[in-house]
Amino acid sequence: MDELQNKIKAIYQVSKTYPDLVHALIRLGIQSYTVDVATGITLYRLEGGKSSLHSSELAQRVVEAEFNKELTVQAVKTTQQGKSTYPEFMNEIAKAGVRFYEATLNGNQKRVTYIGSGGSYEELIPF
Repeated sequence: MDELQNKIKAIYQVSKTYPDLVHALIRLGIQSYTVDVATGITLYRLEGGKSSLHSSELAQRVVEAEFNKELTVQAVKTTQQGKSTYPEFMNEIAKAGVRFYEATLNGNQKRVTYIGSGGSYEELIPF
């Protein structure tokens, strides 16, 4: 595991809230990242056009064929309230048909976009 992967892993371990995580990732130079829900593989994009691909330690999951916005919003709210773990969140968005999500951490509109077959849901990151 390279130095960047170690730093990112450490950030995830100490961050108590998603905004805490976002602040730490931004300080590290992460501008955006994409998570494949089925595999948990994450592509981090950094300043200067660099990127880093991280595999997941979580079990693979089956993503429902059709996107369901209501289930996606419910899963997001549940995790924001601290009522689910990250693995539980990933399982719930898979059930909602989310194939991947993109977190945009640069610019004025920091946001997460959840994308599935037939729809998407975007939410601003509380900063």
